[in-house]
Amino acid sequence: MKLNFFLVFSLLYVQFQSYSQENETISKLTYHSFSISPIGFYTAEETVGPSFSADVRFSYMKNIFAFGAEGGTDELIYPGSKNHNSYYEFNLYYGRELKVYKRLYIDVFAGVGYVNIRQVGDSYEPIDDVYSTIGVPVTGTVKLVLNRGFIVGVKFHANLNSERIIFSAGPHLQFTAKSRRQYE
Repeated sequence: MKLNFFLVFSLLYVQFQSYSQENETISKLTYHSFSISPIGFYTAEETVGPSFSADVRFSYMKNIFAFGAEGGTDELIYPGSKNHNSYYEFNLYYGRELKVYKRLYIDVFAGVGYVNIRQVGDSYEPIDDVYSTIGVPVTGTVKLVLNRGFIVGVKFHANLNSERIIFSAGPHLQFTAKSRRQYE
């Protein structure tokens, strides 16, 4: 009985020593941040309009996984027009956060997602086309850490899909977990 207790205790002690806190990266999936681009602009072929995006990020060691949504329409730019386009997309990303200088960071993400594009027009004949496809989103963000919980920057996004390539850019607001050590 004493031998079993000693073996179990020593195995736990050995595991505790091998997973000590000398390594600064956390080896479990944890909440990283929430970010939004409240007002940006998108372009897809001849279409230009406002866009909105948001994502939730989780980190595992130095890897970042994100679930994001984005959408836009040119109907707000041309309110009386019978021709307008809109889109929305849902994406799953993988990426990294790279430190450039003290409080200056760059995020780089790529992934896979669902894209829905709608085109409505009435030039020669009525058009109401909806395209649903799989796309490859690529996102880059240049950001400045203001304090441990808040980051601002500029976000650049492209969705490569079989129907049309969608580009968007806009301000980026990120709310991080306040316990994140790397921003101290």
